[in-house]
Amino acid sequence: MPDMNDEPSCCQSSNPEATATKAAVPVWIIVFMLVVLFIGGWYFDQHSGWGDKNLYAPYSSAEQLAAFQPQSGDAAFAAKGKAVYESVCGICHSSDGLGKAGQAPPLAGSEWVAKDVISLARVPLVGLNGPIQVAGHDWNLAMAPMGAGLSDADLAAVLTYIRTAWGNKSNPVSEVDVKAARAAISGNQPSAADLAKLTPVERGHLVFKKYGCFNCHGEDGKGGVTNLNAKTAELVPSLIYVADGYNKAELIAFISRGERVIPRKNPNGPEPPHFMPKWGGVVNPDEMSDIAEFLFSLKPKGDKLDF
Repeated sequence: MPDMNDEPSCCQSSNPEATATKAAVPVWIIVFMLVVLFIGGWYFDQHSGWGDKNLYAPYSSAEQLAAFQPQSGDAAFAAKGKAVYESVCGICHSSDGLGKAGQAPPLAGSEWVAKDVISLARVPLVGLNGPIQVAGHDWNLAMAPMGAGLSDADLAAVLTYIRTAWGNKSNPVSEVDVKAARAAISGNQPSAADLAKLTPVERGHLVFKKYGCFNCHGEDGKGGVTNLNAKTAELVPSLIYVADGYNKAELIAFISRGERVIPRKNPNGPEPPHFMPKWGGVVNPDEMSDIAEFLFSLKPKGDKLDF
């Protein structure tokens, strides 16, 4: 006789009881979580301000916030000096003022920075060519007069920035100081009326001299100085055939943007010390036009100009 406690066979489950088993987490889940963590960390770094209560959107750092604040007086003057330095000087002397080996000496701790205003202003206004000593080290490189095209106000601002940044503690330079220094250094420069009487080629020749182009490209652009490991026969190239490679607009564009990276003769060798500075914003448009005319005039007579 069947047991009354037995469940009918029709009600008995045919499936065994479920049990948990160990299994490896799929790799895609691990990768997904790592990507999420990375993106979250990056977003936090870019947008959090790292807990600085003085920051607010859309600014992500104290420096960025300060750059957009209205400025006046000494703060505005310092901001202008830093901006001019970064656009004109920093490419060689670096943003930290420590210079670059084989290319430009340091300005941080340099005795040249602490010199009188005329001696200091002479460097960006006239340039340097030949041996000098900076902070106990000898340098023998050419520097173009990158400040010759700056206004008195901009030059004063950048000289003040250099004299007060990176631990330097020299007196600021005023616009009046720069105006007096420029007058003492320039001597008998032609007046605007005198320049108007000259041909574009003659004015361009003066621009070539004003910005010290001869320091690297040689007198009248007909032969450059040694440029170690440069692909152009280890020389800064002559300019007498620029008309073969550029029309006037292209040449002005090239002068404006410069050429920071010079092709190397030996790819594994050192970086050539001389390069083409970015002259846009330093040389004014009229001077750009005139120097292009001068450079085209260097092509030997009888050769056809290709433009």
